Order: sequence, then C-alpha cells, then structure tokens
Amino acid sequence: CPHVPPGTLARSHALWGADGQCTLRLLNYPPTGPPDPERDHGLWRAGPHTDWCCVTLLYQLPGHEGLECAANPRAGSDQAAWLRVDPVPGGVAVNIGDMLSRWSEGRVLSNLHRVRMPATAAECGRPRQSIAFFAQADKAAVIESKGETITAGE
Repeated sequence: CPHVPPGTLARSHALWGADGQCTLRLLNYPPTGPPDPERDHGLWRAGPHTDWCCVTLLYQLPGHEGLECAANPRAGSDQAAWLRVDPVPGGVAVNIGDMLSRWSEGRVLSNLHRVRMPATAAECGRPRQSIAFFAQADKAAVIESKGETITAGE
C-alpha cells in the first residue's frame, strides 16, 4: 500500500481492543451422507465468497479437504478454474480480504474461495474442521482509497 504512511496497517489492528474487530472462528462442517452427484450438484458447504477483512489465516487439519480458490473476477484473468487448497501439515492458508484490497487501491485483490461438498465416501464419514483468524482493522481506522474515505466500521 504505497500511499499509506508506514505503520498505518499495524496501528489499525489492535486485535482485542474495545474498537477491535479481529475474529477467531472454529469452523465445523459435520459428516454427510454418501456422495450423490444428482443431489449434491450446485451445493456447497460454504458458497463462493471473498472475506471482507484484511487478511484471513486458515488453519486446516490434514485429512480435512474441501477448500478451493479461484482468481478474483476483477483480475481480468482467464483463470476461472477452481483449485484445491488441501491442508499441509504445519501450513496456513492465507486469504487476502476486501479491506486490504481497498486499502491497496486494488493492487492486491481479495481471493474468491469456497468449501466444496465431500467428494469421497471417506470425506463424507468425517467432519471438516478448521480455525480461521480474520484480521480486521479497528472500527475507527480510516481507509482512504481512490479519493474515497471510509472507516473500517462502515
């Protein structure tokens, strides 16, 4: 974010302060019945979306597949395909959110992602569990982008 004074992003994330909006979520998708292509067509555990925070850190358990990502449509990319983001032992998936995209004036784009339905009998028989940390700027943090000024609470 070259137009943002150094230290602005760090000062705008008090984490657990009174004005803070950072969120930690424990996500649990329960086991499902056996895969049924006719029934499951067009169904998602979490439909395609972007996160509205600055950055999401997603801790996934090995063996708990389902996360898929695609290029942001605003990127003008021909890469519309969804890619699996399977868990890696000790790894963290990092998603750029809408707030950071705005702060960077579109230099970085939030990534589109979803959680698919289980594809195998083994996946159906177990829950999908993950931990997501959403780093969101404090409510009063001022975000200036392309001549428009808002607060992170808006």
